[in-house]
Amino acid sequence: MRFTSREESIRAELLTDLIDVGSYKDIHDVLETRVLQLCRADHFALGCANLDGSVGLQWTSRTTMPLLEHYSQWVTNDFVFKATLAQPNRVLSTGEMLQGQKLDAMETRQRSVEAGLDLKHVMAALLIEEQQGLKGGLAVYSEASRPFPVRSQQLLQRLVPAIHKAVSRVQRLHAQGLELDLLKAGFAESGALLVLTPWGREMVRTNAATALLEKWFARSDRTPQGIPRAWVDKVAKLSRLEGLIPPALATEVKEKDGRQLQVTFSLSTILWAGNPLWQVRIVERPHWLREDWLRLLTDTERKVADGIYMGLTDRGIAEFVGNTVGTVKKQTGAIYRKTRTKGRMDFLAQGRRA
Repeated sequence: MRFTSREESIRAELLTDLIDVGSYKDIHDVLETRVLQLCRADHFALGCANLDGSVGLQWTSRTTMPLLEHYSQWVTNDFVFKATLAQPNRVLSTGEMLQGQKLDAMETRQRSVEAGLDLKHVMAALLIEEQQGLKGGLAVYSEASRPFPVRSQQLLQRLVPAIHKAVSRVQRLHAQGLELDLLKAGFAESGALLVLTPWGREMVRTNAATALLEKWFARSDRTPQGIPRAWVDKVAKLSRLEGLIPPALATEVKEKDGRQLQVTFSLSTILWAGNPLWQVRIVERPHWLREDWLRLLTDTERKVADGIYMGLTDRGIAEFVGNTVGTVKKQTGAIYRKTRTKGRMDFLAQGRRA
C-alpha cells in the first residue's frame, strides 16, 4: 500500500523522536498526537512492562484511564488482550479480535460505557520478546460507527518495531541505573559481589564474582545462570526468617587446598518489585604459604605444613593429619628438603605469603 507524503513525513518525525526517549511518558508523548492523526482515532493508550519487575503493564493514556485504571483486575476477560496475546507484535482490528462475536456482548464494551467512553472500534498489539516475555502494548480507539480502514492498521503496524525498540531502551536504561545503584550500595565493603532476589534470580554480579564461582563450584552445582544451587536455597530460607538474621546462618566458609572462600549474606538497602534483595559478599582467602612452595608439596605435605604453621607438635600434627608421629617426621623432613630450609623457624620465616 502506498502512503501519502504527509503520512510518511509524520512517520519519519515520529521515528526520529523515538530514538532518544528516556521514559515511558516520553514514548507516550511522542506517539499520542501523531498516532491519532495517522490512524484518525479518538483515543490512544500505551502499556509498558512495570520497571520494578512486577507482573502486568503500566498504562499511560490521556483519555482512557477510567477504563484502564484497574485493567489488571479484568484483563483475562478482555477480548482485546486474548486476541493480541495469541498473535503478539501484530496490530489487530476489532473484527479480527472479535471473530464473529458481538461487541455489545463483550465485558470490555460494557466497561467502556460505564467509564464514560463510547468505544466502538479498536486496533491493538501486544509487544512480546521470545526471551524476555511481555514488553508492552498499544491500543487506539474510535468512537465512530465505521471501523478503522486497513490503511490505518498498516500504518500502525509499521510503527511497531520502533515502539518496541523505544520501550526496550527505557527498560535497558532503568536496568542499568538499578545495576549501578546496587553496585554503589555493595561497594561499601570489600570482596566480589552477587545480588540475588529472594527466589534466587540474579540482579547484578561483578566479574570477580563470576571468576570465583567458576573456580570454586562445579558446573553441576550451579544453576544454568551460574549461581550455586545451595545459595539459591540459602536466600530463600533467609527470606522466610523474621527479625535479625543469626550470624551463623548469614555466613559460609568453603575450604579447598588450604584456601578459603568466605561468603556473607546480607540484605541490600535497595528493594526490587517490593522485595528485599540479598547481597552475597564473596572473599577468597589464599593459603598462608607462598605460591611457589605450594606447588612443590603434595596434598598431605601441605596439610602437615598447615600443622607447622598452627604451631602444633609432631604428635599434634599426627592427630591433625591422621598419621603416625614417625610418618609426620618423615613428611616434615621432605618438606624442608623441597623448600631448602633448615627447620620449622626457617620454613615459617621464608614460607609465609607476602
